[in-house]
Amino acid sequence: MHTSRNILIAATALVVLAVGLVGVNAQGVLSGEPTVVAVVDLGNLYDSLREKQQIDTELGTIRTRVTQESEDQQKDIAQKKQDLDMLVPGTPPYADAQEAYERAALDYQVWAQYEQNKLSREASIRIKKLQENLEKAIATVAENQNVGLVLYQQQSLRLGTNAQGRQQTANIEIVAWASDTVDITDLVAQQMNNDFENSR
Repeated sequence: MHTSRNILIAATALVVLAVGLVGVNAQGVLSGEPTVVAVVDLGNLYDSLREKQQIDTELGTIRTRVTQESEDQQKDIAQKKQDLDMLVPGTPPYADAQEAYERAALDYQVWAQYEQNKLSREASIRIKKLQENLEKAIATVAENQNVGLVLYQQQSLRLGTNAQGRQQTANIEIVAWASDTVDITDLVAQQMNNDFENSR
């Protein structure tokens, strides 16, 4: 009987201690020093990044090469079509010229699709690496400047054009970086659980 009472007292003390720790954590998050919030303007930031400038230059060089090769192949196809039109249908020379024209046109389509996919894949890899470096730099600067929360000013960012000249954009999360001290997820979960239990 005496032992059971001691166990009950010890268990009660542990519960009180746990509740007290949660209270301390909540006070640390909600009633501590005001959280310093900073913003990052990605448009201006990317314009000043040497890594982004290098990516643009290298991808631009690839696009220029692909465009030139595309124009050369299209001229060759057009010439083969002219040669075909000058021949008499149904003759062996016409059949040979038709085969050469159709083969060149098909090869061009396959080549163009391959180069497009290759360029898109290369751009995606480089932009992903740039984003990883950006997030790392934001975290370093925020911690050094005692910033608790960093937000992006934009929700999308223009990344230039693809091989077809279409504008490429990336969707940006609102929060760039947040310290653990501004995360109230556990407190919200606790509050919702308490409200749920009280409503039963």
